[in-house]
Amino acid sequence: MPKWSHIYIFLGVFFLSVFLTNPALADEELSISETAQKYLGASYLTDGQEPSEGFSTGGLVQYVFKEAKGVELPLYPREQFKLGINVDKGDLQPGDLVFFKGANTDNVTSVGIYNGNNEMIISSVSKGVIKTELTEGGYYNDKYIGAKRLDTDNIYQVESPLLKEAMKYIGVDYSDSGKTPDEGFNSAGFVQYVFEQALNLKIPDNSSEQWSLGQNISKENLQPGDVLFFKNLDTDYITTTSFYLGNGQMIYSSPSKGITLANFEDSSYWNDRFYGAKRIEEVADIDRGDPLITEALKYIGVPYLEGGKTPNGFDCSGFTKYVYEKAMGIYLPGAPEQQWEVGTPVEKKDIQVGDLVFFQDTHRPGISHVGIYAGNNQMIQASRTDTAQVRINYLSYNFYTEKFAGIRRVRNLIIPKNIPVVKEATDLLNVPYQSGGTSPQGFDTGGFVQYVYKQVGINLPRYGKDMLQNGTEVKEEDLQPGDLVFFESTSIIPAIYVGNGQIAVVSRNDGVQIVNYKVSSYWNPIYYGARHINIGE
Repeated sequence: MPKWSHIYIFLGVFFLSVFLTNPALADEELSISETAQKYLGASYLTDGQEPSEGFSTGGLVQYVFKEAKGVELPLYPREQFKLGINVDKGDLQPGDLVFFKGANTDNVTSVGIYNGNNEMIISSVSKGVIKTELTEGGYYNDKYIGAKRLDTDNIYQVESPLLKEAMKYIGVDYSDSGKTPDEGFNSAGFVQYVFEQALNLKIPDNSSEQWSLGQNISKENLQPGDVLFFKNLDTDYITTTSFYLGNGQMIYSSPSKGITLANFEDSSYWNDRFYGAKRIEEVADIDRGDPLITEALKYIGVPYLEGGKTPNGFDCSGFTKYVYEKAMGIYLPGAPEQQWEVGTPVEKKDIQVGDLVFFQDTHRPGISHVGIYAGNNQMIQASRTDTAQVRINYLSYNFYTEKFAGIRRVRNLIIPKNIPVVKEATDLLNVPYQSGGTSPQGFDTGGFVQYVYKQVGINLPRYGKDMLQNGTEVKEEDLQPGDLVFFESTSIIPAIYVGNGQIAVVSRNDGVQIVNYKVSSYWNPIYYGARHINIGE
C-alpha cells in the first residue's frame, strides 16, 4: 500500500473519532419543542411519565423538560401552571407551555408544548402524543386558559439562597441517616446540609430539634425558603422537614424518590400531617464563654464508651464528672442516679448554663442519662445513640422530651479549700494506694489521714480504731469540713469530711479520691461515726 494511503486512513480515523466523542459535534442539544417531537405517536396514559408506558399531558411535559434541560417539573398541569411568567397568545415561542381547562371545570387540566406556527405537541386521550393546531376544530381554542414561559435555569424563579442551594440536589438519593450528597439525605439531613452550604448556619440534624429554631409562620404567611414540618399521625412526632418553594410547592428528601418536589398546598396527605412552619434566619448559639462549657466543648467527638471516664471514651455520667472536675474542681459521683441525688432541684423555667439535665427509662429503668445544659435549649452530652459520641443536642428532640426527668444544680458543691485540713487532703488526690503507706509516695487509709493532720500540726494515732479516741463526737447531721469520719468494714476506716456529703479517702483501686458517701452503695451502709478535732488545741 502506498505511503500516502496510510496517512489518509490515519487522518480519517482521527477526525471520525473526534467527531463521535465530541457531543457538541456529534449531536447538538435539542430544544424543548424538538425533544417533544421525538415522542409523537406515544400512547396516552393517565399519570404516565415514560415513553414505554405512555404519557399524560403533564407527564409528557415533565419528561421532555427533564431530558432536554435536566430540570424537574411537577407532574400535574395545575402545578406546572404556577411556574414561569405569563405569555400572551400572540407572543408564543417554541418551548412555551400552553394550558387548557377541562370540559366541566374552569381549572387547568391539560398542557401542551408550543412548537411554533400555531402548533403544539400534546398527549391526547384518544390519539396519544400528537402535533396539532391550537385552533383546530375549535377544541383547544375554546378551552385555552393561558401560556407560561419557563426559565430553565431557574424554573421556580427562586431568589432565596436556601432554595437556590436546595435545587442543586434534585435527584440525590434518599438515605435513612444521610447528611451529604454522596451518602444521600434523609429529610432533616437535607435541610441541615442546605443551611450550612447556603448560609453557613449550623442547625441540628433531626426534625424535632430543627423545630426549636426560628419564628413560627402560619400557612397564610409562608414565604419561599421557610421550613415546613410534618408529623407522624400515630405518634404526633415530627418526622419530616422540607423547604417551601412557593406556589404550594415544597422540596424535600422522599424515601421513594430522593430529593424531589411535591405539592404541599393541594395535598390531603401533607395537609393532614402538617405540624407547622418556621422561618429560620439565625441560630442561637450555646454559651461558649462559660468555663464549664468551654471545657465540655474540648471533648466533642470523643467516642461513647460504657463506663468511660476519660477523654479516651466517656459514658454520660463519666463525661459530666470529668468536666466538672477539670473546670470547677467539683467532684461528682460516678453514676447518673447518684448525680441526681446530690444536686439541688431546679424548675425548667429557672434552668441555667451548667445545670445537669436528667432523663429516665432510656436504656434501663429509672434515672439513666445525664447531660450538661449549655444554653439556648441545648445540652452537651455523651450520647450512646446515633453517632455514639460527645455531641450537642437540643432538649426539644422527641426522645429527650419524652424521657425528661428533671434538672439539678451542682455548682454549689465546691470543696472549701480555705480550710487547711481540706486543702492538704485534696492536694494529695490520686496519690496511689500502698499497703502500710504513710507518705505521698503511697498511702493506706490510716496513713493518709495521719499525714494530712500532721501537716496542720496535729499528731493522730496510726490506725482508725485509735483515732476514734481523739477529739469530740459529732452527729452525722452536724458534720463540718475537716472532721474525721469513720466507716466499719473488716477494720475501722478513717476519712476526712470535705463537705456536701463528700469525703477524702483512700481506695485500693483509685488511691486518694473524693467520694460522696451519702449516695454510695458501699460507703453509706458502713458509716460508723465522726469526730471533731480542734486544730487550735
